Amino acid sequence: MKLRWTLMAVAATLAVAMPAQAQKAKDTLIAAFPREVKTTDGLYSTIRENDILGLLVDDALYYVDPETQQPVPLAAQGHEFTDDKTLVVTLRPDVTFHDGSPLTAADVVYSFRHIVSEAGETRYATRIGRWLESIEAVDDTTVQFNMKHPYAMVLYDLSYYSKLRKLGAYEVDGVITPNAQQNQVNGTGPYRVVDFQPGQRIELALHDGYRQDSPKAMASIQNIVIRMIPDFSTQAAEVMSGGVQWTFNVPTDIAENVGRTGRAQFVAGPSMRVGYIALDAMGRSDPNAPTRDVRVRQAMNYAINREDIVSNITGGTARPLWTACQPIQFGCTEDVRTYDYDPEKAKALLAEAGYAEGFDLEYWAARDRPIQEAIVNYWQAVGINVSLRYVKSVSKPRNAGELTAFYGSSGSFSIPDAGAIMPDRFILDVARVYTGDQELSDLVASANATYDAAVREARFHQAVKHIAEQAYWVPVQKYTQNFMLSNDLVYVQPEDGMPRLFMAKWK
Repeated sequence: MKLRWTLMAVAATLAVAMPAQAQKAKDTLIAAFPREVKTTDGLYSTIRENDILGLLVDDALYYVDPETQQPVPLAAQGHEFTDDKTLVVTLRPDVTFHDGSPLTAADVVYSFRHIVSEAGETRYATRIGRWLESIEAVDDTTVQFNMKHPYAMVLYDLSYYSKLRKLGAYEVDGVITPNAQQNQVNGTGPYRVVDFQPGQRIELALHDGYRQDSPKAMASIQNIVIRMIPDFSTQAAEVMSGGVQWTFNVPTDIAENVGRTGRAQFVAGPSMRVGYIALDAMGRSDPNAPTRDVRVRQAMNYAINREDIVSNITGGTARPLWTACQPIQFGCTEDVRTYDYDPEKAKALLAEAGYAEGFDLEYWAARDRPIQEAIVNYWQAVGINVSLRYVKSVSKPRNAGELTAFYGSSGSFSIPDAGAIMPDRFILDVARVYTGDQELSDLVASANATYDAAVREARFHQAVKHIAEQAYWVPVQKYTQNFMLSNDLVYVQPEDGMPRLFMAKWK
């Protein structure tokens, strides 16, 4: 990768390129995303690129303030809990969709009913449906959420796990059509979609009807163009030549090299993202899967040298991960059983479990290939015959219960609470969960079903200790987040790790 980057950098130096100043003069910020965005509708994608896009084109009822990391009203004006299962939200009277229509309570009711409906097929149906019993309009500017049980994360869910859509947005010729908003979502955010070429390019412009007292009103750059550039060396060349002004999640070695040239900025920012390997403890993929044995799962933990991975591959501010959540989150703890690198202990546990000669394992991953190749080597060194299946996405086979081991990551929507990551990884009604542990599932669910902070914390601590003891995960790393920026751009990454591109400004 370093040689490739060097060649690309030389090419960029010699090329006749459009200077970054030209983009500043046009008031157009060009950003690069490494992964393909296939829809402008954030209800149908969970990749971080769509999270970033969603903050530009959508205003949810609430917004997580980057300073306090607490939810504050956005499209909402305020709320009241009339009891521990009833939330009444009042809407702002001046919120408009990009087509000029005012946001009403009927739109909000329609939006949430669509999110949880089977016909809607949204990616957040399980998350919202877990707590939402029903929603109703009290009047034109007031909605009432009736919850199945007390839910401590409700305002966070109303910040990130939901979008507001105009009444009838998903109906085409009277039929519910999930992809109706795919190419040009009619949102309520500070930017509107001008043009979308799936997997290639998105053009955005400031929404003229956006209110000036919004928490997002600092958005000042008139146009944003997002290009999908999967190769980070190409991104580096583009940043140095002026073709791109903002990139994120760049490998540390490339970002550092770009910064050293003086032709662009390297900025290392915080990240809430963690990386882990999930193991099939319940036998979903195969009733005879070796990973059903806790000794095998523990052996697979001992076999991994996390320190080596973060020091020699990820770099930056990355650190080893030992627990099933991001340690800075409320409710998370690192006071759990840990598995220091010990290949001899791994071999002994495999032998004790009846796998002295190892076993065949297909390991699936869709990101961070150098890390995955290192993991394969570590496992092979203790006798496991591993084959790496590196694909664009593990979602379909994972959700179908076909995988014995797969790499996953979670940025928790940058929410500083274990309740943002653990339910979707350990509650059994979620397709990605392979633990088969009903008691754990109930414990994690109960931690979010109370507003008592001390009780929540105790339950999450109990859960993560149990997860570590049972080795349901192989925790790998706490990520770094590296940016390459043009020299004429000012961008400060918020502490919660969620990129807010609308905060970018010209110098």
